[in-house]
Amino acid sequence: MKLFSRQTATSACILALLALHGAEQTHSQDVVYRGAMANAVRDAANRFLPSVVTVEIIGAVGQADGEVEQDAPTSGIVVDDSGFILASSIVVRRPSASILVVLPDRTRHAATVVAKDQHRELILLKIKTDKQLVAVDLPSKLDLRVGQTTIAVGRYGADASPIVSNGVLSATQRLDGIALQTDARVSPAFYGGPLIDLAGNLLGVLVPAVAPGGAPDATSWYDSGIAFAIPADVIQRKLERLKAGTDINKGLIGIVPKTDDPLKAGTKLAAVRTRSPAELGGLKPGDEITSLAGQKVKRFQQIKQILGSYDAGETISIEFARDGKSQSVEIELIDSIPPLQPQRLGFIAREETVTDKDDDAEDPKEGDDAKLSVVVDQILPGSPAEGQLKGGDVILNVNEATASDTQSLRSLMVAAEPGKVMTIQVLRDKEEKTIFVTPASIAGPIADEVPEAWEKQGEKEWKVSPLKLPDVSNAAAFVGPDDDDESTEQLGLLVMLLNPGQGKPEKVLESWPNLARQHGVVVCAIAPAADERWRSKEIDVVSRFAGAILKKVTIEESAVAVAASGALDGGKAEAGDSMALAVAISASETFFGVAISHEARPPAVRLRENEADASLQLLLPIKSADDLPTWGTALQKSGYPVVFGGATDSQRLLKWVRLLQSI
Repeated sequence: MKLFSRQTATSACILALLALHGAEQTHSQDVVYRGAMANAVRDAANRFLPSVVTVEIIGAVGQADGEVEQDAPTSGIVVDDSGFILASSIVVRRPSASILVVLPDRTRHAATVVAKDQHRELILLKIKTDKQLVAVDLPSKLDLRVGQTTIAVGRYGADASPIVSNGVLSATQRLDGIALQTDARVSPAFYGGPLIDLAGNLLGVLVPAVAPGGAPDATSWYDSGIAFAIPADVIQRKLERLKAGTDINKGLIGIVPKTDDPLKAGTKLAAVRTRSPAELGGLKPGDEITSLAGQKVKRFQQIKQILGSYDAGETISIEFARDGKSQSVEIELIDSIPPLQPQRLGFIAREETVTDKDDDAEDPKEGDDAKLSVVVDQILPGSPAEGQLKGGDVILNVNEATASDTQSLRSLMVAAEPGKVMTIQVLRDKEEKTIFVTPASIAGPIADEVPEAWEKQGEKEWKVSPLKLPDVSNAAAFVGPDDDDESTEQLGLLVMLLNPGQGKPEKVLESWPNLARQHGVVVCAIAPAADERWRSKEIDVVSRFAGAILKKVTIEESAVAVAASGALDGGKAEAGDSMALAVAISASETFFGVAISHEARPPAVRLRENEADASLQLLLPIKSADDLPTWGTALQKSGYPVVFGGATDSQRLLKWVRLLQSI
């Protein structure tokens, strides 16, 4: 039996009253409007409720202690009257003994997982029943208008009571092109349920998802005015594959943008991931993507939006420019790429405008070949670059990829293949030279030898200053130079998250000024807003404090880390350690390092794969991989390099922070 949508008399009434509501109206008219809206929402929801079921998870294994428990129920919808139920991925987030589907008549039926769409956070279940099921009608095409009313429908509780929440459609093509966004307030009980419009048309299926910028967990967005749904027409096209038992995964290509801001103009590649479809398809660093799937692109955000809708196994056409010539290629996407094993040559670089012609020009920018280039500034002792590169060398290209800025060169190294010799062309004393260097892994024993120039201290003393943000109750302070101190350069930033009850930030930082100045690292201390614990909503607060300091002091943006006292030798794993890891993973665009105790309890964050254009490394106070915690191994498998700090003291920690900027 199919459930068909239709325009009801109540919906027609509300559409007429919408125009009236926008004009000046009396109190009685407002009451009529609200009543008509409530009736329209109720009418639309009631037509869908026969297809909405409850999904119960029995015998789920707890993450921390391994105890068996029952998760709160979520929703699902009947997509085929033969027993197919579509639900959200939250159902299979943890191993469970069984999954039960509760029909609208409150009868329970054992369900099996037929297939998973891991790209869109959906799963397809199957039940056996003699009951007559009412399946939703999945449209082949949607007519969407941002601002239109949306209604989230679900069921909750032992009696499968209906739950409804309405809002507006706030955006389409969200989450890199796969989801609709609504401001309807939903809880995890809604996940798997339908998102419909006032006319009773199915728009999509609600899913747990993380918006750009991260969240401690996909479900942390609930009741926040942000909810996501997979469009119904997309589900209609994918349903037969799921019914056949075929899992669906996100399609990966393996390209790394040159720009660190996807909204900026420019589509050049900084790197191509090793053994990726992009590499197999012949793409190279320096290529400029001009079109994907027949759509012209000018920004990397457009590339992400187009690629985001593709599944593994699907093929996409790409047009690109290389050496001024246009080329095209067809590339089949895959579901996994070998994780990053970030590499490092071991030098500190700066960007400056250089020229190798017209030496008499007063302004180097007026030279014939003036351009922004990467110049070697300092060499790290004991690194692969020592004895190969020299201060003042201009990096022309690495493995034939032009090195025009430090960000793209760093991304190239993060994505480099371990143990493979790199060919580097440099301009030294007005002569081009070719150098062959094998990079070293960032992971492993800590590199705490800093360039000799960094050993020199500035003349001016550093001081502790309070730090406040509007509408933020967290106490914070930082140690840093005065605004007029121009003797400092290539500084790092360490954000220390204090444990509840650890004290006031100004007091904690009293012993840090000389140490921070000696090692060229600004230190910020932030206390939790509440005395008893850190809260997930404070992740954004920590990022905002870091951003405020970056505006006050000239700091190398890649030398920014977040840490807790558990990272130091003799420190204990406490709440600050778990919060630091949650912040680092959720705000990877701000933090490039995180230092915590290896005994820290892992936070409830969704672990993303480490990315070459915003690579994060982890410092633990351990001596070898034998001491890695279980969650540390999981981070390694996701491409996060783990640095073994050993008996890490404050000096070693600060050296590591500043060296995050090394290439």
